[in-house]
Amino acid sequence: MGKIDHPKNASELTRLLRRISRGEDPTILRKEATRLISDVCPQDIAAAEQNLIESGLSAQLVQQLSSAFMLMGILEENSTSIKARLPYSHILRKVMAEHEITRCYLADLEAVVKEIDVMENFTDVCSQFRRLAHITEHLNAMEEHIEREEDIIFPFLKKHGWKTLCRTAENDHIYIRVAVDDLIKLIVTFRQQKTSRFKVKLKSISRYLLKRMRENLFQEDNILYPIALEIVNDDNVWEKMKGICDDIGYCGLHV
Repeated sequence: MGKIDHPKNASELTRLLRRISRGEDPTILRKEATRLISDVCPQDIAAAEQNLIESGLSAQLVQQLSSAFMLMGILEENSTSIKARLPYSHILRKVMAEHEITRCYLADLEAVVKEIDVMENFTDVCSQFRRLAHITEHLNAMEEHIEREEDIIFPFLKKHGWKTLCRTAENDHIYIRVAVDDLIKLIVTFRQQKTSRFKVKLKSISRYLLKRMRENLFQEDNILYPIALEIVNDDNVWEKMKGICDDIGYCGLHV
């Protein structure tokens, strides 16, 4: 079977699918997919898939990459429709609600770090320090959320062949854990370091943590979970996952 000739769009789509497979920055990939999706036709997609298969990728992986591209291309609408069509008791609705709560804490972290940075008399008894510690406690509680994803939800996706995207999320989790631990250590050792040094470290850690966590939440809400709903279409499976997750508990609800 010869190659289908749609050089411009097929070639660009082929490159984009390879980048999706490598797990590159989902924010950038989403923007490019959104731009490209209105220009490609079924023949372009078929040609790109054939290019990837001829380069050595399996047909199953190529189909998954095409599905990921389509999901990313209709990202905003797709994410909203997921929330609208899921019952409040569905485990993914709860997981995505936790993501929204986490985004609120990330916004709070960004705000309080800016306040601390310009304070002349910053101490560990001021309200900003207490807010920082409180926010960090909630971010640390995300561990329950991460465990639920890695131990329950991701294995179902991997079973259906979505190992690459799951590995990307799991790698993010590793770096998120380290950054949250660094933030905790920084707060605990406040009195052992100069305020100026504390501020420098706080800005560095928080800048990294904010970027990494936001990208991770974006990828899971807009790529992984839409895919999960498509490939796991058995309500009994979701109920089984929910039962296990209920036993683990949920983050973002601690007081």
